[in-house]
Amino acid sequence: MTLVAKGSLLIMDVLREVQEKVDHTRARIAEAARRAGRAPDEITLVGVSKYATPNDGMVEAMLAAGLRDLAENRPQRFLEKAEYWGGAPDGRFEPRAPLAPDSPLRDKTDLELRWHFIGSLQRNKVRKILPYVALIHSVDSWKLLEAIDRILEEENELAKRSASGNDSNARFPESVPVLLEVHISEDETKQGFAPGDVFEILPRALALKRVEIRGLMGMAGLTANEVETRRQFASLRRTLEECRRRFPNATELKELSMGMSGDFEIAVEEGATIVRIGSSLYPEE
Repeated sequence: MTLVAKGSLLIMDVLREVQEKVDHTRARIAEAARRAGRAPDEITLVGVSKYATPNDGMVEAMLAAGLRDLAENRPQRFLEKAEYWGGAPDGRFEPRAPLAPDSPLRDKTDLELRWHFIGSLQRNKVRKILPYVALIHSVDSWKLLEAIDRILEEENELAKRSASGNDSNARFPESVPVLLEVHISEDETKQGFAPGDVFEILPRALALKRVEIRGLMGMAGLTANEVETRRQFASLRRTLEECRRRFPNATELKELSMGMSGDFEIAVEEGATIVRIGSSLYPEE
């Protein structure tokens, strides 16, 4: 990918290109929403920053273009960017270093930054990302749910016992929102709960103290054509609808994260509330 920074100066034509791509993507989301009889503001655009490094200017360009939700799929890259740019579950924007005098962000008064985690998450990496993550999309097992709940319980108890109240443990949130990843394609490499298993796991998941189940996430098959992709996304929507029917008290069960650069319009037409867009937002080589 093209680096968009030279020293502390961002190349203006690259900034414009990223802005154009973000605006074009938002317009496509809005048009897909209208085709489905939905309001465009029902859909959150999450920019996938995995192709960028913390200080190459791409995160800055995305923020300057109006994105406030960014995502990573590997814990180490997540931490590199979250620690460099700041970011907390509540969206606080606190870069580690002061913004340069010519930064396009200096005149922004509405800056927030919410980090999403969208990749495979091993249990031994959970503790590291929890102080920063606003939403984990890819919870694919009961053991992972238990680990998240247990770690947050431990860290909150440690924070309570801290005499000063300034211990680093206080950075951990009281709870974390997550999505259950559902295996909706026939790709053997894809992870997630089988659709039928969601109904069995959900009662236990909803009872966890430190985990907030906000909805479902799924990915279409890598080789799926448009018809197959639509069928897979529709099946995930129906699974969420059935979850809400069976568990009417789970009022926060609203989010449907599906759709990437190649299929997000279909996802929006089939009910996505979150789309995860990466490569199509980046400058051309």
